[in-house]
Amino acid sequence: MTRRTVLAAGTAAMVAARGAAGAERGEPTTAIETTSGRVRGMRAGGLSRFFGIPYGADTAKTRFLPPVAATPWSGVRACNSLGAKTLQGSITIPGVMGHIGPGAKALPILMAVAAITDARIPESEDCLVLNVITPDASHAKRRPVMVWLHGGGFAMGSGFDAMTDGSRLAARGDIVHVSLNHRLSALGFLYLGALDPDFADSGNVGMLDIVLALEWVRDNIAAFGGDPGNVTIFGQSGGGCKVSTLLGMVPAKGLFHKAIAQSGPAAWLVEKADAEAIAAGTLARLGLGRGDVKALQAMDPHKVIAAASAVQLPGEAITSRSLAPMVDGRSIPAHPFTPVASPLSRDVALMIGSCKDEATLFLAGDPELGAMSEASARTRFAALMGPKGDAAYDVYRRAFPGDDPSYIVAAMLTDRMFRSGSAIEAERHAAAGGTTYMYRVDWEPRVADRILRSPHGTEVPLVFGTRVPAAFVGTGPQVDHLVDVFMASWLAFVHHGDPSIPGLRWPRYEPHEKLNMIFDAECGVRADPDRIARDPVARGLA
Repeated sequence: MTRRTVLAAGTAAMVAARGAAGAERGEPTTAIETTSGRVRGMRAGGLSRFFGIPYGADTAKTRFLPPVAATPWSGVRACNSLGAKTLQGSITIPGVMGHIGPGAKALPILMAVAAITDARIPESEDCLVLNVITPDASHAKRRPVMVWLHGGGFAMGSGFDAMTDGSRLAARGDIVHVSLNHRLSALGFLYLGALDPDFADSGNVGMLDIVLALEWVRDNIAAFGGDPGNVTIFGQSGGGCKVSTLLGMVPAKGLFHKAIAQSGPAAWLVEKADAEAIAAGTLARLGLGRGDVKALQAMDPHKVIAAASAVQLPGEAITSRSLAPMVDGRSIPAHPFTPVASPLSRDVALMIGSCKDEATLFLAGDPELGAMSEASARTRFAALMGPKGDAAYDVYRRAFPGDDPSYIVAAMLTDRMFRSGSAIEAERHAAAGGTTYMYRVDWEPRVADRILRSPHGTEVPLVFGTRVPAAFVGTGPQVDHLVDVFMASWLAFVHHGDPSIPGLRWPRYEPHEKLNMIFDAECGVRADPDRIARDPVARGLA
């Protein structure tokens, strides 16, 4: 199953219901001076919005090379529509992704999510653009800045869609919201440095794009009412992995002050040997020799992406053995949290967490979800853990004795892909003296008989207050209450570095206590709610 397959199945009505970003009527803003030239956006509903501001030059001219700042322009640039997103790849995680088949009860939910998060905007290598939403684009006040890093693994996605529209956060929290596009898939993470020293940074140029955007924020956000000395990066799924990666990037140090990693651990990244193997496999698929590497700069980029995406190395996470950030010894000198937390991030307050049933979203198109035999479940355990799979299954079965076997599989995948890595990051960040907060989302949206329970992305439309799509998150008083709690907690962290809010004190995470905030119909703190995620037998390590 790939996300593109699901997008193709989405209905036109779902997309049309989203509306066109930037189409809202309003009044033009005054011209704002930036380091590349003046820009003008639109003001409506008490907010000024600037879409598609270039922060970097066309990457077609620097393919596989670090980004350069946007080419300056004269006059005033109208920034009223979303800029192009990068050329898209596809997400495949061998042994993890479910299978779409007839009779899958949760498939309509997956289709709704895929449709509403698919920003129908052009794809281009000229994609280094960002969006700013602010209560007041002026120097009159300096507000905290939230920089959103989108999901989609390191393969697909864009900075703005109906679910992650930052308008409500900006209005409610009196903050400046920034989102951005950057290079993905092979164009952002194909490492060619072993083939030609000119491409020594190629395995991380997608992350270097983000660093350039953060430098733009540092240099320009005050003109939009933001405080460059109070910047929080946050992201979910692949965006959370980008947050985690930035915590170990040398050129990113000092460009942000707080970080929120939602369902996106990156305790370890791609090793150089694996990155080199992917590059070799890509050249072979394209019929090129090692000496032909520069031919990739002039080749049809879609062919390069397809070839690189087809190279499969067994792995269980989007930050290992895939087109993802790597330890290159340059911008990323070591794994961000392995064997210890990077000293680069010690002074950055970190909030990290995940959802209780993350993996059910990846199994949503699988007709066995909610109706799986034990034999099938054991087969899936064995596919990932080999002969240790049976013992691991038995550990999970004892922990969840009344569950359908499909949820045993989902629990194992959730721990392997999200929960274990998040716990490692929290543990090691706190052990290094960093301010750390950890959470888990247990709330199950009241849709489709809760078949997905608390799946990947549950909190996103609640944090942003968008509440869409309703087929995924539901409606009603509970949703309204949780929107208030999530938004208030995230904004408290952004303003003060502490997510506690009136009536809900959130203690810091310490390795000896392992206190987590549990978000549910009734929220509260629990000690060590995921002991099984650290069990070596359950993880297939013993």
